[in-house]
Amino acid sequence: MAGIRWLLRTAFCGASLGLLLFLVARVMAGNGGSTPLPLGAALDDLALPSLAQAAGLGAGALVMARLLLRPVPFWARRALAGGLAVGAVAIPAFHQSSLFVLHQVFHLVPERGFLFAPLAGSGLPALYGLMLAGALGGGVLALVLRAVHALPDLLTGFLFGALGLSLLSFLPRVPGFGDPWWQWLVINGGWGWGTAFLMRPLALRGGGK
Repeated sequence: MAGIRWLLRTAFCGASLGLLLFLVARVMAGNGGSTPLPLGAALDDLALPSLAQAAGLGAGALVMARLLLRPVPFWARRALAGGLAVGAVAIPAFHQSSLFVLHQVFHLVPERGFLFAPLAGSGLPALYGLMLAGALGGGVLALVLRAVHALPDLLTGFLFGALGLSLLSFLPRVPGFGDPWWQWLVINGGWGWGTAFLMRPLALRGGGK
C-alpha cells in the first residue's frame, strides 16, 4: 500500500511539473520563442489532449527517474537526485541570467537568454533543452564533488562547467552557442560554480555512506 501511495504521489508531482512547463512554454511562444504572449492568446485553443500529453510525459519521466534511482546506494542516490534538481535550476538562475546581463547591459552576446525557440529535430524549447543538459551535468558534478576532494568545491564546479558544459557547442546548434568560445567558458563556468554553491546544503563532501 505504501508503494502505491509513493507511486501515485510521484506521478502527481511529475504531472504537475509537466503541466507547468507546458503552460510556461505556451506563454513564452511569442515571436519565435523570445517574447511572452498575452495570457489569453497563449491559452487560446488549448486542447485537452495536449494537456494530457504534457501531464503524462511529466508523470512518466519522474516515475522512471525515481524507479531507476531506487536500487542505487543511498549516498549516490542522494547525490544524483540533488544534482539533477540543482543542475536544472542553475541553468535559469546562473547560466541564462549571466547571458541576459551580458546581452542587455554589456552587449557582448547576440542572444539574450531565456529563449523558448524550438530546437531542430526535437521541438523542445531551447531553455528546457539546456535545463535537461544542466540536470544531467548536475548529476555528474554531484558525483565528482563526492569523489574528488583535491580542489575546493566551487573551483571544481567552475572547471566542470567551463570544460564540460561547453562541449555542447559541438552538438547540433543550441541558440547562443555560436558565439566566441571564451564567452561560453565564462558563462558555463558560472553555471558550474552556481551549481556547486547550491549543492552545499547536501554536504556531499561530509556525508556518510
